[in-house]
Amino acid sequence: MRVYLEFVEILPEESTTEEPDFIRVDVTDYSADDLNAMVSYFIELAQYYDHCTIQKHYCYHEDGKPCSIDVLYQK
Repeated sequence: MRVYLEFVEILPEESTTEEPDFIRVDVTDYSADDLNAMVSYFIELAQYYDHCTIQKHYCYHEDGKPCSIDVLYQK
């Protein structure tokens, strides 16, 4: 299993030409302190967006299983 921290910009529904910003960081081997620091950085980054989600993505593709996501912050 791999663990990713993801920042996902949520665009307005009427936006048809713009691609949302998306950042994925592999945090599988991060310590709890390092993970918390990255979450704090993403939350600081969120101030520049109207709507976004920060989520922890548990990826089980290597094990042939579906992924799961925990939403940590939503704006």
